[in-house]
Amino acid sequence: MRIASQMGSHTTLSSKHRQAHCIGQKHFHSSACSNRPYTLSQLESRSIIQLSGNDTFNYLQGLVTNDVHQLADKCPSTQYCMMLNVQGRVLYDLFLYNTSCKDKSTVLIDVDKTGKEELIKLFKKYKLRKKVDVTDVSDQYKIWCQFNSAISSDSFNLPLTFHDPRVPLFGCRFVLGKNVEDMGNADLVSEEDYTRWRYQLGIPEGVLDLPPGNCLPLESNLAFMNGVNFQKGCYIGQELTARTFHTGVIRKRIVPLQLEFPAKIECDTTIVTKEKGKNAGKFRNAVGVYGLGLLRLAHLKDELTVMAKDGQIVSVKANIPNWWPYGIV
Repeated sequence: MRIASQMGSHTTLSSKHRQAHCIGQKHFHSSACSNRPYTLSQLESRSIIQLSGNDTFNYLQGLVTNDVHQLADKCPSTQYCMMLNVQGRVLYDLFLYNTSCKDKSTVLIDVDKTGKEELIKLFKKYKLRKKVDVTDVSDQYKIWCQFNSAISSDSFNLPLTFHDPRVPLFGCRFVLGKNVEDMGNADLVSEEDYTRWRYQLGIPEGVLDLPPGNCLPLESNLAFMNGVNFQKGCYIGQELTARTFHTGVIRKRIVPLQLEFPAKIECDTTIVTKEKGKNAGKFRNAVGVYGLGLLRLAHLKDELTVMAKDGQIVSVKANIPNWWPYGIV
């Protein structure tokens, strides 16, 4: 199956990135899977920001929840993390890609495109005198993902291929040039199919699932998704996150939901217990009958309902993800 797209306006990239871009822009090949299909989706909802300069990794270390120095020690490599506000609430969830294997000075950042402009403003606000250049390279790259099949990232003959670091066996992410043509033996599906798969597993991603300024990182299962390091130094929003981890009890978490039938339900609609009408949590988003909600763990096994926009009462079943650590519930 073949697709084509046009290049956007020119953006200056390092020679390393131009080489990787040229290698990846024409052909997509999996040596291990050439005789069997694998599922691919282009994530139109994602954008790419490039940080480059001698202070890049030290700069990021003070902004995000994970230990970026671990990312710097291996190339190519990826890391999942979140950027918080000063109150310790989630602004954006991010994928960091270390692609500068020689000089350790460049990171590509994969972020929800609706938050791209605000994130660029934040990066420039916190840059101060640090030697870091912030560049929007979304017109050069597209994010693709492989999911719903257990294929190693090493199987793909591409330079910017990364194992998704959040959940074991979830899949791979690819940073590809915009005019990829040959997708090999891939079964190309829509981003909605990818989102539905995420929801079945209980994995949030982007501003629809994690409304900026409204979510707490540990309630969003950041620690379960390898997105936070509690031994690193200070970063924005660290105090509340560390205190919650070391002394607090997490009573609510994002969980996968299955609806009785597809329905239009507004984000933050209250989910209630069917028997007594107690507030059990908040609805986030859904594709078809699969969705996410922020639920009180005490009500996970209760019969639940939520009201749709048209007034219909929809029964909801909450599930416990099999990738959660044992004993959480």
